[in-house]
Amino acid sequence: MEEKSMIAVISKYRKAIMGFAALWILAMHEWRLLIPYGESFWEREVFLKDIGFCGVDIFLLLSGMGLTYAIKKSSVGRFYFGRIKRILFPCLAVAVIVGVSYGWSAREFLANVSGYNFYFKSIYSFMWFVPAILTLYLVFPFYWAIFSRAKNKTVFTLTVLVIWLLVSMVLRDRLRGDMYGFTNRIPVFLVGVLYGWLCQNNRMRESRGLWALTALTLLLGLYLADRTNVDGMYLLVPVSNCCVPNLLIAMSLPLIMAKLLDLLASFRATRWLSAAANAVLGFFGMMSLEFYCIQQWVSEMISGYLDTHFGHKAINLLMLAFPLCPMMPRRLRLSSRMHRNLRATAVMLLKMPVSPICRDRRAAGRFK
Repeated sequence: MEEKSMIAVISKYRKAIMGFAALWILAMHEWRLLIPYGESFWEREVFLKDIGFCGVDIFLLLSGMGLTYAIKKSSVGRFYFGRIKRILFPCLAVAVIVGVSYGWSAREFLANVSGYNFYFKSIYSFMWFVPAILTLYLVFPFYWAIFSRAKNKTVFTLTVLVIWLLVSMVLRDRLRGDMYGFTNRIPVFLVGVLYGWLCQNNRMRESRGLWALTALTLLLGLYLADRTNVDGMYLLVPVSNCCVPNLLIAMSLPLIMAKLLDLLASFRATRWLSAAANAVLGFFGMMSLEFYCIQQWVSEMISGYLDTHFGHKAINLLMLAFPLCPMMPRRLRLSSRMHRNLRATAVMLLKMPVSPICRDRRAAGRFK
C-alpha cells in the first residue's frame, strides 16, 4: 500500500478542524474567564482566549487546500459560481436582519454587502471575513494557473511569500492600518494551496523528524503569539500579532489535531472519544460559515441578559450548547416535544432585551 502524505490526515478530519476553529473564534468573542485574576494559569486562559483569531487563519489554510481540489472538478465559471453562492446567500440573509435591526439605510446596506466599506473605510465594517475570502476566491484561479506551471511548487510559494513581505514592508506607511488584518492572512492561504498540492501528490511523507518539526513550529508560533499579543513586539509588518505567529500556528496545529484524532481512532479503548470529538466538532465545521455569520449578532442581542442572570460557567456552557440544539434530535434522538421546548427556549433568548453594548453599536450604526 502506497504511503500517503502526512498532510492527508487534515483532509480526513477537515470538518472537525474547522469546527475547532469556529469554536476558538467564538471563545475569543464570548468566553467568560473562569480562573480568578492573579491565580495560576489565569494568564494562560487570557492568552488562549485572546489569540482566538488564529481560528481565522486555520479557516484560510483549509480553504486554500480545498480550492486545489475544487478547481479540478469544474470549469472556472462553475468554480466561481459555486464559491460565491456558498458565501453570499448566508451573508445576505444576515445582512438583511442586521440592517433592519440597526437601521441601515439602503446606501449603507449596499456599501457593506458589496465590500465597498471593507476596501475604502474599514475591513471591520461588517463581517470582514466574507469580502476577504471572496477576494481570495476571485484571485485563486489566476494564481493556480501560474502555480501549476512552476517546476518546484515549494520554492515558488516561498518566492511569492518573499514578494508579499517586501510589498507589505514598502506599503506599511501607505496602506490603511486595519487592512493588514486581511493582507497579513494572505500567506496562510498560499501555504494552504501548497498543502493541497502536496497532499494530492503524496509529497511530504510522514516521519518522526517532520512531526518533531511540526511540534516545534507550533511552539514557536505560540511563543511569538505571546510576544506580539502580550508584549506588543513588532515583527516584520504592522499588526504583527496576526501574521507570522498565526501562520506558524495554522501550519502546525491542524496537523497535530488531526493526528491525535487519528491515533485515538486507531485504539479500541479510545475509538469512541475520537468519534465523539469528530461528531461534535464536525457539526460546527459543517455549519462554520452560518455559525460565523450569526454568532456575534445573536450574542450581542443577549449578552447583557446573560451577564445579569448567569455566572461565567453557565454562560460558557450555554455558548457551547446553544448552536448544538439543531443537531441534538439527530444525534441523541430526542423526542419531538423536547426539541420543541429547546427551540422555544432559543426563541425566548432571542427576544430578550438588547444589551447596552448592542444599543451603543446601533446608535453608532456599526456592526463588526
